[in-house]
Amino acid sequence: MANYPDTLDKITKARLRLSTFGSIFSIALTMFFIGTLCFFAFFSTQYLKNLSQKIEMEVLFYSDIKEADIIALEQSIKLKPYISASRVSSKEENTENAKKIIGSNYTDIIPNPLNASIIISVAPAYANTDSLAKISRELKKNEIVQDVDYPDYIVKTVSNNFRKIQWIILGVCAVFVLISMLLIANCIRLNIYAKRFNIKSMLLVGATPKFVRAPFVAKGFVQGIWGGIIAILLLATMLYFGNQHMPEFIDFSQMLYIAIILGGVLIFSILFTMLISSFSVRRYVRIKDERLYL
Repeated sequence: MANYPDTLDKITKARLRLSTFGSIFSIALTMFFIGTLCFFAFFSTQYLKNLSQKIEMEVLFYSDIKEADIIALEQSIKLKPYISASRVSSKEENTENAKKIIGSNYTDIIPNPLNASIIISVAPAYANTDSLAKISRELKKNEIVQDVDYPDYIVKTVSNNFRKIQWIILGVCAVFVLISMLLIANCIRLNIYAKRFNIKSMLLVGATPKFVRAPFVAKGFVQGIWGGIIAILLLATMLYFGNQHMPEFIDFSQMLYIAIILGGVLIFSILFTMLISSFSVRRYVRIKDERLYL
């Protein structure tokens, strides 16, 4: 004769394992999604910031100015607080660049009007329209400077839209993070809802609310750890392949911040699952008997 109790016990255990695996998988996917949004917001902000920092100014000189005077001026202006880096681009280098742009040797037709120039990288704090305009005016006060050239349109576009883009990215990420949190909270509540009669039975035999909550919170802690670890592994894989294909966007030079975000995902996974488990059990500890069937 078949041993039905043993069979039913195996089926029950299998269902419990499947339910636990489903919860961990749901938590992991949710934390992966939240982590992806956090990384997207972080790297987007860094990319826009780096874009503004790569803006260069070129100080142009009259053709009769000696290169020694240009080098002397470069040595003096590189000490300015708004300069992060500077170099002298020689007359020969500028001439070769002009030939490549024009597509022919223009010096065979006209005298070479180019001279050496100074290429300036502006410090991040000064990479905005107003500061660049002031720097340009200050440099033009020097008698040997003919003009100062920089991508004014790009600077205006980046400066005017940088904060706006930041807020849009953060707003979109916040909305999706909230949706993800609600989904995982609902999943945990459904698992506890299925055990509401067990909770009520424990209370009837004299268990305290704290004693009833303890195993559910402990289970939430374990599920949060596993869900967070799986999410971190998925995020690390995504970052690795993302860096291979988009190194200018996913920058591994920011490893400290990457580690902070990954650690934050794990901590948030643990705390969130424990809190939701605690609040959900509290509801069924206090619920009236007639509402258990609703």
